[in-house]
Amino acid sequence: MDTATNPRRRAAAVARGKNVSNPRVATEFAAGSLEAELSAIGKEAPAREWAKVPAGYFANLDHYLHGAPKKK
Repeated sequence: MDTATNPRRRAAAVARGKNVSNPRVATEFAAGSLEAELSAIGKEAPAREWAKVPAGYFANLDHYLHGAPKKK
């Protein structure tokens, strides 16, 4: 089998709206929005854990994830 055949078939299936790697994924997230899902997860975290998040965390997300210089 040609090595390029399988990726082409996968790309064609994805273009038709099929999730060929895990068909359950599309139905799991179809019910609610990502914002609602993330909000529900955030509400499950205790307030004392949210207090540990640095004040500039979201402004410096690249620093905490990738080690980029902090923004001032």
